[in-house]
Amino acid sequence: MGAESESGAEKSEEPTAKRLSEARREGQVAKSNDLSQVVGLTAAFMALWMIAPSMWHDLEIVFRGGLSGKHSGGTLSIPKLQKEFLGLLLLLLPKILVLFLIAALGGAGTMAFQTKFLWSTKLLRPKFSNLNPIKGIKRLFSMQNAVNLLKSIFKLAIICPIAYFAFFDVFPGFLALMHAPIAQFLPYSGEAASVVFWRIVPLLFVLALADFAYQKWNTHRTLKMTKEEVKDERKALEGDEKTKMQIRQKALQRARERMMQDVRTADVVVTNPTHIAVALKYDLAPGSAPTVVAKGRGYVAERIKTIAKENKVPVLERKALARALFKAVEVGQNIPYELFTAVAELLAYVYRLRGNNPFAKKKRSVS
Repeated sequence: MGAESESGAEKSEEPTAKRLSEARREGQVAKSNDLSQVVGLTAAFMALWMIAPSMWHDLEIVFRGGLSGKHSGGTLSIPKLQKEFLGLLLLLLPKILVLFLIAALGGAGTMAFQTKFLWSTKLLRPKFSNLNPIKGIKRLFSMQNAVNLLKSIFKLAIICPIAYFAFFDVFPGFLALMHAPIAQFLPYSGEAASVVFWRIVPLLFVLALADFAYQKWNTHRTLKMTKEEVKDERKALEGDEKTKMQIRQKALQRARERMMQDVRTADVVVTNPTHIAVALKYDLAPGSAPTVVAKGRGYVAERIKTIAKENKVPVLERKALARALFKAVEVGQNIPYELFTAVAELLAYVYRLRGNNPFAKKKRSVS
């Protein structure tokens, strides 16, 4: 059965890429706290197993001191108890902190892996809507809380018998320690705890992985959309695209208008003759090269030729040159070196028609 929105409409549509992206920014991703807890607990237990000999040694010293009767010669007072407790705390605290740190890193690393290293503070922000008592009652009897309760009962129903039988196997060893020295008690306690732990933790891993799969399914179900939501999102996106297209069209129109303005200052327009038109301008400054100030095909080419004729700019037919310029040079760029000779001859011809040949002047100044 599909999920339903607050309006009552069925969420039958798959979440769009935009919906998934927004949900990720909000921190709404699939994650299993059970999996992080199991990994953190396992990492801490393995670390405990590695530093256990050192801790056993410290505890042995504490037990020996407590059972040796070293305080029998004096009055046992509160300051003495505080001093002994502080000494025990300073002895074991560094190792305990290391265990907590390893557990935290294991849990945090697992959570980061599940969320693909998502970092979001939006879930930490207070929501005043949560203060609504009616919503609080709804959350109390929600499907999520019901599932969590069933998971807890199911885990206890499976883990408790396993833990009982595991402890039942090691219990005779504890009875045998009644007459053994204390040095044997602590190592055996560690072995017994290890037996019980490694019988339980594989099942915890299986249950945590199942919970992660459920969280992925539930998150995907929650993010599903109604047909109306999909339609509204599509309209919004199409509206944005339409606005962007209008902006691009206006920008192209303004650029085309500027290009047509530059045709009036061109020295010559080269045509194909009817399909292509390229307007050229040559700045007589030293080191400069002819520049394409406008170009176009079809209707734009006709507009370029019309404006050129209205402003008495020569319009000359050079099919090969027009095609080469149109293909190789963008508006505002200088012509390439391989076309310079052809363009120079064309400009020289235009200047001769006008009775002014700057190329000839440059040659005389060089000689």
